[in-house]
Amino acid sequence: MVTFKEIIQIAVIHVYFFVFYFSAYFIYWYTVKGLIFGSLWVKTVLTAYLIYLLVDYFVYHSALDGNGSILLRSKRFVGITRDYFPVEIRKTAEIPPNRNYILAHFPHGILTLAISINMLLEITPFLRLFPGIRPKVATLNINFCTPFVREFLRYLGYIPSSKDSLLYFLNKSNDPKHTDNADGFTSYMLGISVGGTQEALLTEPGKYTIVLKKRMGFVKLAIQTGSPIVPSFGFGDVDIYTPLDKAWFRPIQMFYKKYFRYAPIIFKGRGNTILPYKKKVTLVVGSPIDVKRTTNPDPAYVEEIHTKVVAAVRDLFETYKREYIENSEETELVIM
Repeated sequence: MVTFKEIIQIAVIHVYFFVFYFSAYFIYWYTVKGLIFGSLWVKTVLTAYLIYLLVDYFVYHSALDGNGSILLRSKRFVGITRDYFPVEIRKTAEIPPNRNYILAHFPHGILTLAISINMLLEITPFLRLFPGIRPKVATLNINFCTPFVREFLRYLGYIPSSKDSLLYFLNKSNDPKHTDNADGFTSYMLGISVGGTQEALLTEPGKYTIVLKKRMGFVKLAIQTGSPIVPSFGFGDVDIYTPLDKAWFRPIQMFYKKYFRYAPIIFKGRGNTILPYKKKVTLVVGSPIDVKRTTNPDPAYVEEIHTKVVAAVRDLFETYKREYIENSEETELVIM
């Protein structure tokens, strides 16, 4: 029997899906329609807003300092979805708030649910485990070109995945007396799904395939800013949906991947809908991998740190898979 709480959770999930995945098409349509056919007042307001959007995006990287809206990022709103799966977070090491960090997350899955819930939609457990650290998650730049939706994303803690945006936060001061830290926090942790779209396309329930072997960009960025890399693993992230491999849809995916840096995925959940399966998802946060700051990283040093990251991710998987994966003895981590 479906409880009232589950009905609310289901409704919130569908609203979140609509806002994040489908609303852009409607908003672009009505924005263009308003600019062409709207009244003078509508055209003036839309034009002013679009100028603000473009200036904020290209000059200020769509950056929103601090934790955005703590109220919005709580269980009172979208965070109520945590209990639906449920979604948990596990701390394995102390992470002091005297540095800024890159959280290298695997696997992407369909939704990157493990970091989306824990670092965006309901951050209370994260703030309790890692006091003084503000969680942010990098997403596609194009999301910040979508009128109105971008404001919602910014207050949830999303940031553009552009290099300039990441540098902006990783170079922030950790001095408690700095004006940027008047909120009592002194650090940022930026969640990055390293495997990106390529990894998302490999999602398959019960199988853990990640894309990491040739991903060096986040390591270089960490070294250039002196930001330790925190490996993390989302157990169960691959199980909440079943991707549908449709041959006719592949050209569309490749088109989007080439021109927009992401690929839409056809998938199904409970009852062949977009409602996710109720599978437990756990974000395991590993120990920081320290780096020596240098403006022009030596390729050999980049390779050295990258090797440590690969080993740390594999160690997280092997250490905790028995707790979080059914048939764990038969499940292996494939690193591409």
